[in-house]
Amino acid sequence: MEFRGIGSMHMTKHASDERSVAPRVGRRHMCLVAVLLVGLAGSIARADTAIKVVGSPTPVLLPPWCNTPDGMTLMDNGDVLLSCPNFNDTTYPGVIMKLDRANALSIFIPCPVHPGTKRGCPMGLDVGPDGHVYYADNQYFYDKNHASRLMRVVMEKGRPVRGEVAVEGLKLANAVAWHGDAVYVSDTFFDIEGKPGMSGVYRFTRDELSRGVVKVTPGLGDRHLLATFQTKANPRNEMAGADGVTVDTAGRVYTGNFGDGVFSRVTVAADGKAKENTVVSTGISCVDGIFFDAPRDAIFIADSEKNAVQVFHPATGRMTTLWENDDSDGADGLLDQPCEVLVRGDELIVANFDMPFPGMKNKAFDKAHTLSIFRLAPAARPVGTAAGR
Repeated sequence: MEFRGIGSMHMTKHASDERSVAPRVGRRHMCLVAVLLVGLAGSIARADTAIKVVGSPTPVLLPPWCNTPDGMTLMDNGDVLLSCPNFNDTTYPGVIMKLDRANALSIFIPCPVHPGTKRGCPMGLDVGPDGHVYYADNQYFYDKNHASRLMRVVMEKGRPVRGEVAVEGLKLANAVAWHGDAVYVSDTFFDIEGKPGMSGVYRFTRDELSRGVVKVTPGLGDRHLLATFQTKANPRNEMAGADGVTVDTAGRVYTGNFGDGVFSRVTVAADGKAKENTVVSTGISCVDGIFFDAPRDAIFIADSEKNAVQVFHPATGRMTTLWENDDSDGADGLLDQPCEVLVRGDELIVANFDMPFPGMKNKAFDKAHTLSIFRLAPAARPVGTAAGR
């Protein structure tokens, strides 16, 4: 069984294409500049390579009613919420589970079903500033006519009491990430005639969500649409677009295309509109779930195609491979089509979707349903990076 740890590195076009023009200075000054640049380069390299896996991954074995683990979010008390839409075996309903600090599993809440499809399909999720849990209800596999929703799990005294609709009219609702008083939701397929491969990220404010159900207008004219993305033709012939979403401490929104791996950053202006939508890496070919870890100043990326975890370093624009393994059923802790990543201290938790698509290393749905737990070297954040999350 092949596996790789830290060491494989992809230099993005945007990092490698940078040019600078040095002023004309004396030889002594030039030597001093050279020494400083060498020192800076060494610091950057150390920052890029400081993220390492310690030892081998271990599995968390999931029950049959968690046969398609997907989204995760970290709660204030250290518990992790795990969504399980159970696309692989629909005899089980969609459910959100809770993983405690000891990685013991319990049911958080069974998900309300859609009135048309009779399925609840939780995917990406996050805790809002109001204390409620919000999750993407992806109905696309059962109804492609804008049946997907953003759902709210109402919390009272720390316990879930009911699920309700917050936003309706999405196509393939996928990732959910709160930052401040706004929530960002990716929609992986727009299915616009003549524009294959188009997708986007929506932005909804806490204030608007508190005033009733928000209805998204089909097409590109909805006022909540923050940014759009275009997946290009690729060897897997996979046109799925914006998938995972994460937000750094500066409020910049990141997402990547599932089909071609293009990784983008959106800068949000004070009025909530996109100020800039920039491709920051083309170094990998598949982006699924993503997670910004502030102590390490890094974005962890689930690479479903390669059974890998990639790491994007915002400070340098580099993309590095943290781990990669061949096809596996995941029972020994190896990756089995990873779809989501989450960092809890020095613990990297990876959800294995195990729902193979053409062109992936994963070839079959297995009887084992798993999470992979990796131990990371303690964070050694370089001077000048953002504070912890």
